[in-house]
Amino acid sequence: MRAALPVARGHRRLLAALAIDALGTGLFIPFSILYFTATTDLHLSQVGLALSVAAFIRIPATAASGMLCDRFGARTTVIASNLAQAIGFVNYLLVGSFGHLLIAAIIVQLGNSAFWVAYPALVHEVAEGGNQERWFALITALRNAGLAIGALGASLAVAVGGVNGYNAIVALNAVSFVAAAILTRLDVSGGGRAAVDRQEEGSWAEALRDRPYLGYVVLNFGFALLSLAFVVAVPVFLVRTVHLPAWTPGTILAVNAVLGAVGAAPVLAAISGRRRNRALMSSQAIIAAGFVAVLCCAYVPVAVSVCLALAGAVLVTTTELVQGLIVPSIVNECATGASRGRYNSLYQMAFSTGDIVTPGLMTALLAHGPAATWTPLIALAALDMLGIVLLAGRLPAIRQRVARPNAPEIRRLIEADGM
Repeated sequence: MRAALPVARGHRRLLAALAIDALGTGLFIPFSILYFTATTDLHLSQVGLALSVAAFIRIPATAASGMLCDRFGARTTVIASNLAQAIGFVNYLLVGSFGHLLIAAIIVQLGNSAFWVAYPALVHEVAEGGNQERWFALITALRNAGLAIGALGASLAVAVGGVNGYNAIVALNAVSFVAAAILTRLDVSGGGRAAVDRQEEGSWAEALRDRPYLGYVVLNFGFALLSLAFVVAVPVFLVRTVHLPAWTPGTILAVNAVLGAVGAAPVLAAISGRRRNRALMSSQAIIAAGFVAVLCCAYVPVAVSVCLALAGAVLVTTTELVQGLIVPSIVNECATGASRGRYNSLYQMAFSTGDIVTPGLMTALLAHGPAATWTPLIALAALDMLGIVLLAGRLPAIRQRVARPNAPEIRRLIEADGM
C-alpha cells in the first residue's frame, strides 16, 4: 500500500505545513463555541449569531478566492490564507464585544475559504503525471491524523487548564497557522508550472460556460449533503431516537476520524486503475448502504444498533475517502491553468452551500421519524449515481483511470524526459 502514495522528496515542508494546519484546526473545532462562552461575557446567542454571519461570508469569499488564486498563484494564496487565519485567532484572544468577535470570525472565514480554494490547485502543481490522487490520499491521511491528535490535545488542555487551557488552544492555533505559512513558503515545489499558468488570463465566463462542469458542481452538492448529513444528524438520531448510550456518537465520530487517517492508502490501492466514474458510483452505493445501516438501528436491539452504527460509520468514511481522492483531481483537470482557482471556487461553493442547508434540512427530517430522515438520503445517493452516468459521456476527466496518467500527461512527461 505504500506504493500507492507519492514520493514526498522535495515536498516534506509542504506536507508538514498541511499537517500542522490540521493539528491547529483539530485543537479549536471541538471548542469553537465553548471558547467564547468560557472566556468572554458574550451570551451563547451572540456567539452563535456572530459565527453564523461569518459563515455566510464564505460564499462571496470563495468566489473572490478563486480570482486571487488565478491572479497570484495557489502557493501565494495558501500562504495568505494561513496568515489571515493567524490574525483572526490572535484577535479571538482579545475578543471583548460582539463586534470584535464578528470581525475576527470574518477574517478567519476569509482565510479558510481561500485555503480550500487554493489547496487543491497547489496539489496539482506539486503532483506529477497521474499522481494527484496519490497526493490527495497522503494529505488526507495527514490531515485526519492532525485533526484527531488536535482534538485529543484540546480536550486534555481544557480538562487540565480550564480557561487558561482554552486560551492556550487558540494561541497554539494561531502559531500553527504562522508555521504552516512559513513551511509552505520554504517548500521547493511547483513554481515553474505556476508561473507559466499565470501568463494566461482567466475569467469567470470560461468556467460558467462549461456546462458539463457546472453539472459536476451540482453533483458535488449532493456528495456534500450526504457527508454533512452523517456528521450533523447521526449523533442526534442515535441518542434521541434510537436511545443508544450517550458515548455512542463520540465513538462513531472517533471511528470516522481514525479511518480517515489510516484508510486513505488502502482505499487508493483498491481503486487505482479503475475509471473514476465507476469508483464514484461505487462510493454512492456504499454510502447508501451506510444510511440503510443507520436506519435499521431504529428497529433492532441496542447491541445490534451499536454494531450497525459502527458499520455505517465505516461505510460513510470509505465513501468520503474515495471522493476525497477523486473529486478534486477531476476539478483540477477540468480547468485550464489560468482558471483553476475559479473552477475550485465553484466546487467549494457546493460544500459551503451544503454547510448552510444541511443543519436545517436534517433537523426538519429528524422531526418526522427514522424513515423520513434516512430514505431521502438513500434516494439522493441513487440520484447521484444517475448524475455520474449522465456526466460520464460529457466530462472526459471523470472517465480517466484513478492514479494513472492520461494521454496529455504522458506526452508531457515524455517531453520533460527528452524522449
